[in-house]
Amino acid sequence: MTEKTYLYGKNPLKEAILAHKRGATFAIEKLFLTKQSENDAEISSLIQSNKLDYTVVTRDEIESFVGRDTVHQGVCALLNEKVLYTTLDEVLTKAKSKSTNSLFVLLDELKDPHNVGAIIRSAVAFGADAILIPEHNQTQITGTVIKTSAGMNFSIPIARIGNINTVLEKLKQNTFWTYGLTGDGDTTLTDVKFDTNTVIVIGSESDGIRTKTLELCDFKLSIKIDNKCESLNASNATAVTLYEWQRQQG
Repeated sequence: MTEKTYLYGKNPLKEAILAHKRGATFAIEKLFLTKQSENDAEISSLIQSNKLDYTVVTRDEIESFVGRDTVHQGVCALLNEKVLYTTLDEVLTKAKSKSTNSLFVLLDELKDPHNVGAIIRSAVAFGADAILIPEHNQTQITGTVIKTSAGMNFSIPIARIGNINTVLEKLKQNTFWTYGLTGDGDTTLTDVKFDTNTVIVIGSESDGIRTKTLELCDFKLSIKIDNKCESLNASNATAVTLYEWQRQQG
């Protein structure tokens, strides 16, 4: 049975509503509030202005959905799994209709939901067009991912993909250049010119990008850092790279 996905916290709720106002399909199936959060002025205003139905529950009931260690602020929502994701073909079609360069961020088996959430937040901040997430051996969109991204997952298409290497080949056929982030890459970020459609590939926290996938990347990209620091984590390295991509787009 597929595990249910819950959103929790005020900000993710607000972002889900804002995304709906911008034209996205509403992701929330059921909304749950504690009595205390029902009386919160900010939440009450959100509920009333958007005519949302909800069920009043106890904190224990919310924590049975999202866990006892979560900061849920008395807000929890069951999400429609189908609305959380799109397809590779859909994001490619949108990219082809643009007059400017497109940027995709492809995650290669990241396991830490905090890293995934932080990467999504950076991707939105620096103008990426889509996140590509493999279906297997990869953290999907969870409550923790949504919370860490500050609800930014509702502001960017997230495409579920199959075999990463097959996807990279398809993207190359569609005029994308691929850049694999790796500590020992032979091309430094400061030497790269992002002047075409771009895919940034980020590998797992422990092993980095897998060998075959890295071989398929057009560039093996590294970031110069002070030698007192061994490396950047996946989300920090991604943020630096996306900032540079945005800077070059003007």
